[in-house]
Amino acid sequence: MTGHLEEQLSAYMDEELSDDERRQIEAHLEICESCQVLLEELLTLQSNITRTYEEIQGPADFEIRVMQVIADRQEPAAAGKGWIFVPLLSFMALGLLWFAAGAILMKLINGFLKLVVALVYMASHFVSGVPVLSGAVVVLSLIILSTSVYSLRRLLQASTS
Repeated sequence: MTGHLEEQLSAYMDEELSDDERRQIEAHLEICESCQVLLEELLTLQSNITRTYEEIQGPADFEIRVMQVIADRQEPAAAGKGWIFVPLLSFMALGLLWFAAGAILMKLINGFLKLVVALVYMASHFVSGVPVLSGAVVVLSLIILSTSVYSLRRLLQASTS
């Protein structure tokens, strides 16, 4: 075997290799001191971690406290099932309010439109009753129309170029 086996030593320690691979690594370990040292360091580290893990003790009532927290969190969820009716009732109340206010709003809009129509009718009679205003409106309309035609013509010429 050429090279060192740093990547395979972990699998070797955890006994995850086939018999062939295991024999190859053992043969390499017999002749390579750096891999032997690395394997010893990894085994020491594994032993230290295992010992430390075994020494750690959780609180005596840890399981009871965890189960209590779980139970406390489940109780509001069960009690909260009745709260589905609150949004539903709110939505229904909002719908009734919309229909009630909608009728009033429609009457206001209808009255406003009648006022606008009356004002337009009055303005048109006022403009037609004063000859100077009628002439000014006609001249202004012709200016707007000719400017629009000129602008449209330039726009069409620019887009074809």
